[in-house]
Amino acid sequence: MITKGLQKSLAAAFGKSAVQKSLFMQARYSMNHIKNMLDEERKYQVQKLHEEGQIVEKTDRVYKPTYTVEFDRAGEVLVYSGNPFRTMAIYLKYPYVLYESLIPAAIWAWYVNPLELEWYYNHLNLVALNLLWIPRLWYLKSLNHRIVTMHLLRGGKFVKFETHTLSGDRNFTWAENYNFHPLTQKMDEFDDRDNADFLTEEGQLKYDLACQLDDYTEYSVNQQDVTLFFTKEGGTVHHPELFEAIVKGYNIDTSDFVINTAHNVRAREGSTNFA
Repeated sequence: MITKGLQKSLAAAFGKSAVQKSLFMQARYSMNHIKNMLDEERKYQVQKLHEEGQIVEKTDRVYKPTYTVEFDRAGEVLVYSGNPFRTMAIYLKYPYVLYESLIPAAIWAWYVNPLELEWYYNHLNLVALNLLWIPRLWYLKSLNHRIVTMHLLRGGKFVKFETHTLSGDRNFTWAENYNFHPLTQKMDEFDDRDNADFLTEEGQLKYDLACQLDDYTEYSVNQQDVTLFFTKEGGTVHHPELFEAIVKGYNIDTSDFVINTAHNVRAREGSTNFA
């Protein structure tokens, strides 16, 4: 609050017009400090919803394991692990090598022009030259969606994925269980979510399993309808019961749990979320 005595002192020091202008700007700012009342009302409603402690359940599919779930010190349990790059074809993958083998032929056809085409038709060979490697690019990008490890987090609603790139980068992302939708063995349509049979009697994968997630975040970018792959060869399902329930979109009831407090994890390990 600026008193009249302070106003006179400021006017004597800086001039009457400058003080009046400053007071006008202060009053104007105080009047317009809320730019949009509708936005403020929405913020208040969201804040009120969170402060009331109401939990919004996005699914009623809940599975209770038949045994006690053992979490590590980070509150995670390893459900699946694999090494897809070591067991699958990368560079000599068919049919991409067939497309790329036509690149020299396209260069020769453009340079020699054996059919004596007009120049604008002949330059279509250059267009084909730059299109034949795009399927390979899509395939290399899909390798980022090959799961290396999948952990179930304490609470049973989220899983943590670890994926690798060809350059050796390790990426971590999280997803909610209810987003999972298993695909058939041919990966061309959705499987029956409740009756899908993708595990053997020993609890391992029968085939390379593909799952489509409704929402998936990669490199801080939200994506929809992303397909993730669990490799059979070289892959290990450590908890078949939990794995099957997660893939079928169930939240896991982790009320019956223990935490392994053994110091058997190296400090500052890149795959953990604690120091």
